[in-house]
Amino acid sequence: MASLNKQQKRAKRAKIKAKQINIHGRKPAALDDDLGEIGEPIPEYTLAMFSKMRDAEAISRGDMLKILLSDLAGIISDHPELLDMENADNEAMAATHMAADMLIDYRMWTDGMDRDAAQAWLTDPQFITDFGDALDSYRQSLDAQEEKSE
Repeated sequence: MASLNKQQKRAKRAKIKAKQINIHGRKPAALDDDLGEIGEPIPEYTLAMFSKMRDAEAISRGDMLKILLSDLAGIISDHPELLDMENADNEAMAATHMAADMLIDYRMWTDGMDRDAAQAWLTDPQFITDFGDALDSYRQSLDAQEEKSE
Protein backbone atom coordinates (compact mmCIF):
# COMPACT_ATOMS: atom_id res chain seq x y z
CA MET A 1 0.00 0.00 0.00
CA ALA A 2 1.20 3.50 -0.78
CA SER A 3 2.39 5.81 1.96
CA LEU A 4 0.00 8.32 3.47
CA ASN A 5 1.88 11.18 1.78
CA LYS A 6 1.62 9.49 -1.61
CA GLN A 7 -2.09 8.79 -1.09
CA GLN A 8 -2.67 12.44 -0.20
CA LYS A 9 -0.81 13.56 -3.34
CA ARG A 10 -2.87 11.18 -5.47
CA ALA A 11 -6.10 12.42 -3.91
CA LYS A 12 -5.07 16.02 -4.55
CA ARG A 13 -4.18 15.21 -8.19
CA ALA A 14 -7.48 13.39 -8.67
CA LYS A 15 -9.41 16.35 -7.29
CA ILE A 16 -7.58 18.77 -9.60
CA LYS A 17 -8.05 16.45 -12.58
CA ALA A 18 -11.76 16.09 -11.82
CA LYS A 19 -12.12 19.86 -11.86
CA GLN A 20 -10.20 20.02 -15.15
CA ILE A 21 -12.55 17.60 -16.84
CA ASN A 22 -15.62 19.03 -15.13
CA ILE A 23 -17.20 15.81 -13.89
CA HIS A 24 -16.46 15.70 -10.17
CA GLY A 25 -19.50 14.50 -8.27
CA ARG A 26 -21.86 14.34 -11.24
CA LYS A 27 -24.59 11.85 -11.83
CA PRO A 28 -24.38 9.83 -15.04
CA ALA A 29 -25.94 11.31 -18.12
CA ALA A 30 -28.95 9.57 -19.56
CA LEU A 31 -28.28 6.86 -22.09
CA ASP A 32 -29.18 9.26 -24.87
CA ASP A 33 -26.43 11.60 -23.54
CA ASP A 34 -28.89 14.46 -22.96
CA LEU A 35 -26.78 17.06 -21.16
CA GLY A 36 -29.56 19.56 -20.56
CA GLU A 37 -29.83 18.68 -16.86
CA ILE A 38 -26.11 18.90 -16.09
CA GLY A 39 -24.72 22.24 -14.87
CA GLU A 40 -21.30 22.51 -16.50
CA PRO A 41 -20.70 20.74 -19.80
CA ILE A 42 -18.58 17.63 -19.76
CA PRO A 43 -15.88 17.77 -22.43
CA GLU A 44 -17.07 15.85 -25.47
CA TYR A 45 -13.99 13.64 -25.55
CA THR A 46 -14.54 12.60 -21.92
CA LEU A 47 -18.24 11.96 -22.36
CA ALA A 48 -17.62 9.99 -25.54
CA MET A 49 -14.97 7.85 -23.85
CA PHE A 50 -17.10 7.25 -20.74
CA SER A 51 -20.11 6.30 -22.88
CA LYS A 52 -18.04 3.81 -24.89
CA MET A 53 -16.54 2.45 -21.67
CA ARG A 54 -20.01 1.95 -20.18
CA ASP A 55 -21.19 0.09 -23.29
CA ALA A 56 -18.05 -2.07 -23.35
CA GLU A 57 -18.30 -2.80 -19.62
CA ALA A 58 -21.69 -4.42 -20.29
CA ILE A 59 -19.70 -7.02 -22.24
CA SER A 60 -16.64 -7.30 -20.00
CA ARG A 61 -14.34 -5.31 -17.78
CA GLY A 62 -11.48 -6.13 -20.12
CA ASP A 63 -13.30 -4.55 -23.04
CA MET A 64 -14.00 -1.45 -20.94
CA LEU A 65 -10.31 -1.16 -20.04
CA LYS A 66 -9.25 -1.56 -23.66
CA ILE A 67 -11.52 1.35 -24.61
CA LEU A 68 -9.99 3.42 -21.81
CA LEU A 69 -6.44 2.72 -22.95
CA SER A 70 -7.04 3.36 -26.64
CA ASP A 71 -9.17 6.49 -26.15
CA LEU A 72 -6.90 7.88 -23.45
CA ALA A 73 -3.95 7.67 -25.83
CA GLY A 74 -5.87 9.88 -28.25
CA ILE A 75 -6.92 12.30 -25.53
CA ILE A 76 -3.32 12.66 -24.34
CA SER A 77 -2.19 13.20 -27.91
CA ASP A 78 -4.82 15.91 -28.45
CA HIS A 79 -4.57 17.44 -24.94
CA PRO A 80 -1.02 16.88 -23.58
CA GLU A 81 -1.60 19.65 -21.05
CA LEU A 82 -3.83 17.25 -19.09
CA LEU A 83 -0.79 15.20 -18.07
CA ASP A 84 0.37 16.11 -14.57
CA MET A 85 4.13 16.17 -15.14
CA GLU A 86 4.77 17.93 -11.81
CA ASN A 87 3.83 14.81 -9.84
CA ALA A 88 5.34 12.20 -12.14
CA ASP A 89 8.86 11.12 -13.01
CA ASN A 90 8.08 10.72 -16.70
CA GLU A 91 5.31 10.82 -19.27
CA ALA A 92 4.45 7.13 -18.82
CA MET A 93 3.92 7.63 -15.09
CA ALA A 94 1.85 10.75 -15.72
CA ALA A 95 -0.29 8.77 -18.21
CA THR A 96 -0.73 6.00 -15.62
CA HIS A 97 -1.88 8.55 -13.04
CA MET A 98 -4.27 10.04 -15.57
CA ALA A 99 -5.68 6.58 -16.36
CA ALA A 100 -6.25 5.95 -12.65
CA ASP A 101 -7.90 9.34 -12.26
CA MET A 102 -10.12 8.71 -15.29
CA LEU A 103 -11.13 5.30 -13.95
CA ILE A 104 -12.10 6.84 -10.62
CA ASP A 105 -14.02 9.60 -12.38
CA TYR A 106 -15.65 7.05 -14.68
CA ARG A 107 -16.87 4.96 -11.76
CA MET A 108 -18.19 8.09 -10.02
CA TRP A 109 -19.93 9.17 -13.26
CA THR A 110 -21.43 5.83 -14.17
CA ASP A 111 -22.47 4.60 -10.70
CA GLY A 112 -22.63 7.79 -8.65
CA MET A 113 -20.00 6.40 -6.24
CA ASP A 114 -18.10 8.66 -3.91
CA ARG A 115 -14.35 9.04 -4.45
CA ASP A 116 -13.37 6.63 -1.66
CA ALA A 117 -15.58 3.84 -3.02
CA ALA A 118 -14.26 4.43 -6.54
CA GLN A 119 -10.66 4.27 -5.28
CA ALA A 120 -11.44 1.04 -3.42
CA TRP A 121 -12.82 -0.43 -6.68
CA LEU A 122 -9.60 0.59 -8.43
CA THR A 123 -7.40 -1.21 -5.87
CA ASP A 124 -9.34 -4.49 -5.92
CA PRO A 125 -6.86 -7.32 -6.74
CA GLN A 126 -9.07 -8.68 -9.54
CA PHE A 127 -9.35 -5.21 -11.07
CA ILE A 128 -5.56 -4.84 -10.97
CA THR A 129 -5.18 -8.20 -12.73
CA ASP A 130 -7.76 -7.24 -15.35
CA PHE A 131 -6.02 -3.91 -15.92
CA GLY A 132 -2.66 -5.64 -16.37
CA ASP A 133 -4.21 -8.02 -18.91
CA ALA A 134 -5.83 -5.15 -20.81
CA LEU A 135 -2.55 -3.22 -20.81
CA ASP A 136 -0.68 -6.24 -22.20
CA SER A 137 -3.33 -6.64 -24.91
CA TYR A 138 -3.16 -2.94 -25.76
CA ARG A 139 0.63 -3.04 -26.02
CA GLN A 140 0.45 -6.10 -28.28
CA SER A 141 -2.01 -4.30 -30.56
CA LEU A 142 0.37 -1.31 -30.73
CA ASP A 143 3.26 -3.62 -31.60
CA ALA A 144 1.16 -5.28 -34.32
CA GLN A 145 0.29 -1.86 -35.79
CA GLU A 146 3.96 -0.89 -35.83
CA GLU A 147 4.88 -4.12 -37.61
CA LYS A 148 2.19 -3.51 -40.26
CA SER A 149 3.45 0.01 -40.92
CA GLU A 150 7.04 -1.12 -41.47
